[in-house]
Order: sequence, then structure tokens, then C-alpha cells
Amino acid sequence: MSDILRELLCVSEKAANIARACRQQEALFQLLIEEKKEEEKNKKFAVDFKTLADVLVQEVIKQNMENKFPGLEKNIFGEESNEFTNDLGEKITLRLWNLPLWTSVCHHFNWCL
Repeated sequence: MSDILRELLCVSEKAANIARACRQQEALFQLLIEEKKEEEKNKKFAVDFKTLADVLVQEVIKQNMENKFPGLEKNIFGEESNEFTNDLGEKITLRLWNLPLWTSVCHHFNWCL
């Protein structure tokens, strides 16, 4: 159990670093923001948004926990979808790869930018 707690502390610090970086770079924070559809949004709010920072934090935590504890991936869920849809209806999917060079934002048709 202590290994899981240790890793949760580690990914919490990574999440905090991502949040700090996004706050310091307003242009980065504004890069991808999408209003959630009715069925996705939190019912407590009249308007709910998904940001690149939200999704990046979620995906980093998910990947770190999956890498550290194989088999856990089927039990890790997040609030946000890792897909964004632009005004033209094109889908952009944020995927993290095990190799930093391969980490990229991939187009809906698996075309990596």
C-alpha cells in the first residue's frame, strides 16, 4: 500500500507542476478550452469547461500509475475525455506515450502532428 501512496504523492506533485506551468503561460492555458456538452458537464454548474491542463494532468496521472502498477489501468478513470473538438468539428486527442519523443497530440484519424 505504501508504494501506491508514494506514487500518488509523486503524481500529485507532477499535477501541481503542470498547473503552475499553465498559470505562468496564459497562452498555453488558453490553447485548448472546450465547453462540455450537456451530458458531460457537472450538474452543479450552469457552464462547465474542459481545458488542456485538466486533460494533461489526468493523462499524466493515469500513465504514471499504469506504468508503476501494471494491471491497474482498467480501474483508473477520470472526469475528462481526452478528446477535444474544434469549431470545424475536427477531433483532437491527447495521448501520452511511454517514449517522450512519441508524446503528441493526435488527430482523430491517428495522424500525429
